[in-house]
Amino acid sequence: MEIRQFTYVSMVAECGSFTKAAARLFITQPALSNYINKLEEDLGVRLFDRSVTPVKLTYAGEQYREYAKNGQILVEGLQRKMRDISQNQTGRLRLGFPSERIIYMLPLLLPVFQKEYPGVRIETVNGSGERLTEALMTGDVDFVFMPVWNTRKGIGQYKVSDEELVLVAAKGYLKDEDLLDRERRIFNWKRISHLPLITLEKGHVLRNCVDTLMKGTGTTANIRMESHSNMLSCRLAAQGVGVAVVPEITVDMLRDTENMECYHLAEYPVTWEVDALYREDIYLGRLERDLLQIVRETLHSHKKKLLGSF
Repeated sequence: MEIRQFTYVSMVAECGSFTKAAARLFITQPALSNYINKLEEDLGVRLFDRSVTPVKLTYAGEQYREYAKNGQILVEGLQRKMRDISQNQTGRLRLGFPSERIIYMLPLLLPVFQKEYPGVRIETVNGSGERLTEALMTGDVDFVFMPVWNTRKGIGQYKVSDEELVLVAAKGYLKDEDLLDRERRIFNWKRISHLPLITLEKGHVLRNCVDTLMKGTGTTANIRMESHSNMLSCRLAAQGVGVAVVPEITVDMLRDTENMECYHLAEYPVTWEVDALYREDIYLGRLERDLLQIVRETLHSHKKKLLGSF
């Protein structure tokens, strides 16, 4: 089986159209159609039902995609092992990042990684945590870097960082009764229900985290609005629209924002773990293991530089 065969079939199935799939594959529609027709002729079955719109995989097509995917995973694992044996520092890594995390992490880790592995091509995918997890399980990405609230069978986790969750508000927005200690910037979480909260939409990992904090402390959220990104939540909070709970990396990216203040959620930092997710059934070669180590060390080094800037 050629990897290209699986790629073409999967893309048509995903797009539901030969024309759209061809555009994403950077080939002509007739070339793609001819290739699929030839594959179907060789296999002796129809892989697609072309009588419906969008086109769909037949039962045979579903079986082909499932078994071909397993074959692709085996081939990629073999390639990684052979690369280790030959000590060939070339290849490709596909990395997934949710929302604005890619803006924060990639500029930090890419220069360090490329210094060690200049011949390795990095490809990135950006999307929701749910979408990226699915891409990981189907073999479309090698690693996903994100906070993990729920584990999933078959997915391995490698801790790369701890991040503190903080409360953001406009300067002077919080009153003395909203704080346990103004000098140490410690928020009184029991006051959260008295303040308009800007939070992410349901389904986001951070929203699940905030909801759990609310439930655990017996408080209820006074939601002013739901945002689609942490950076937007921060900017709105800085304008006095309400308060926002965000990871510290968001504050780091917006450190030059005027009129913004940050507070710890409790006397001890409230943190979440950021992991590199990978498929447990796929061999991790030296390249992949080195990447994980570089990410962990780079984030740790950057975090040390930020200490005291809060």
